[in-house]
Amino acid sequence: MDNKNSIHQITALEEQKTIIKNLRHVKIQVIRCLLFILPAINWSLPNWATDPWLSEPVVNGLMLGEAYTCVYQSIRNICG
Repeated sequence: MDNKNSIHQITALEEQKTIIKNLRHVKIQVIRCLLFILPAINWSLPNWATDPWLSEPVVNGLMLGEAYTCVYQSIRNICG
């Protein structure tokens, strides 16, 4: 009977770890989306090239942050 409880506890622990890993992935994905949304709005405007809503350093900084976050997310997925 103890063996059955032990197996159930291990399974529950593994399931909890999987849920935490999935939540971390979703949180990182939300950060990536938030970093990308302002440049996307800027680029969707009809005169974004001649009269941009955001300055070039701001857009570049947000996109660099999104790229770093993407790399971090990929490494986390590979390493577990």
